[in-house]
Amino acid sequence: MGSTKLTWSKKTTIEIVYIFFSILAKTLRLEMSKSAQNFFGLTKVSINGNKIGFFLFWHNRLLLVFLIMLRYRRQFDGFSVLVSANKDGDWFSLLLERSGYKTIRGSANKKSLQALKGIHKAIKQENIVGYAADGPTGPIYEFKPGAVFLSYKYKVPIHLIHLEANNSIRFPTWDKLILPLPFSKVNVKYAIVNTDSFNLKKTISGTMLPKQNLGKAVNILKKEMSLITGLKAGH
Repeated sequence: MGSTKLTWSKKTTIEIVYIFFSILAKTLRLEMSKSAQNFFGLTKVSINGNKIGFFLFWHNRLLLVFLIMLRYRRQFDGFSVLVSANKDGDWFSLLLERSGYKTIRGSANKKSLQALKGIHKAIKQENIVGYAADGPTGPIYEFKPGAVFLSYKYKVPIHLIHLEANNSIRFPTWDKLILPLPFSKVNVKYAIVNTDSFNLKKTISGTMLPKQNLGKAVNILKKEMSLITGLKAGH
């Protein structure tokens, strides 16, 4: 798991949790939209050759997304996950690394420069960077503007994914984190947003996003996400 030195007890805990999630992932009954099937390379008309950009989901679907990543490990080759630089993030980062994924530590509130460097490296390697659209602390179902800035800067698309389980446990966290029960039916929906759809005016340098257009671009993401989720901010 990288260069991180782990105690025997922590290694054992991570291994047990990894096995649990690996088994749980195999029991899920997935129902994917056609666009989601294309994204995951499950149809002849797939976009596997164009997997670069940012992969966004709501924070309370974090475990659902992780389970899908375990289920389709081969399809998620070249995938990095942005994980907050706190103690909870430490454990999830170790679990991701055990699963064979790269992690980028940091957020807008903590170790932001480290996060930006990691994102830059991943995008230049033509990877997808996954993270929660509403950030590590919310408010729930409210887009952070970072994805708009970064997708515009690097001229890469934003991949939106939403998962809904018919049987699940909700934890008493700020976002009501969801854990699907074994053999749950999980509905998977997907949409892609290209920077061209923002229809923004370029600055002289062509790299910075005009602040006056930021709200417009975020609203486009909100609209696209609401079409596949049916969820609104604060609900």
